[in-house]
Amino acid sequence: MDPVDQKSRGERESARSAKARSVRADVREAAADERAALADAREADADAREVTADKRKTSADRREVVADARGVEADSREMDADARELLADVRQADAASQARHVEERMRAVDERAVAAELRLAEANVHMQAAKEHLIAAATETATADHRTEDAERLMSFADEQLVVAAAKLAEATSDSEEYQRALFHYTQLVRHRMANPLQVIVGAAATLRARTDLPIDEHLALLDVIVKEAVVLERICLAPKIMDPSEDTLDPTPTLRGHASTAAAGVSGRP
Repeated sequence: MDPVDQKSRGERESARSAKARSVRADVREAAADERAALADAREADADAREVTADKRKTSADRREVVADARGVEADSREMDADARELLADVRQADAASQARHVEERMRAVDERAVAAELRLAEANVHMQAAKEHLIAAATETATADHRTEDAERLMSFADEQLVVAAAKLAEATSDSEEYQRALFHYTQLVRHRMANPLQVIVGAAATLRARTDLPIDEHLALLDVIVKEAVVLERICLAPKIMDPSEDTLDPTPTLRGHASTAAAGVSGRP
């Protein structure tokens, strides 16, 4: 085989190996992207659960505020009842003693009214805090939904890249197998066809070396035989063709999907 063809074939083998390694690297990168997308989806799910917990806490705070407000309302009603009772006592009891008693009761009522106002103010504070918690929970929910959508888009992109990488790997594997098959057939065909020309060349060269006294015309005739058989060998090595029924099962030219121009060039330039 010509050294130039051997070098070219070696470069093509190296290129195919590099292509296969690149495809494997793409597959690994796509798998890594898919794992990152899954991690983002899990984090978004955790954020959504935290937002749900905040909502539940806000609902509990709101219930507590409503209960406090109802307690304040009950206290107010109780104070109204006490005031009515005081008025009834005033009408029925002695004016002086009942007046002092009424004053004491009124002071107690005033103290309870002040306490009720304080509890009402605290209830308003709790209501405001509950509203702020609701707003924060809504914001967190929107953020979690957005991150979930981003994670789904990343997973979809990773799936597409994985499919493309798998297709490239399958194509590279198929091309490599086809090259190996063509190389094997080329070796079988050349080995089968080179025996006779080599024997003729070796015999003519041995005769020329052993018979230095041959006439010039015989000497030239042997040289012509060597040149002729060397041309035959060159044709066999560079562009082998099927010439015998026993060689019908051999196909030294690789057939690659989507590489028609490369396959056509291989008929004249490689095994």
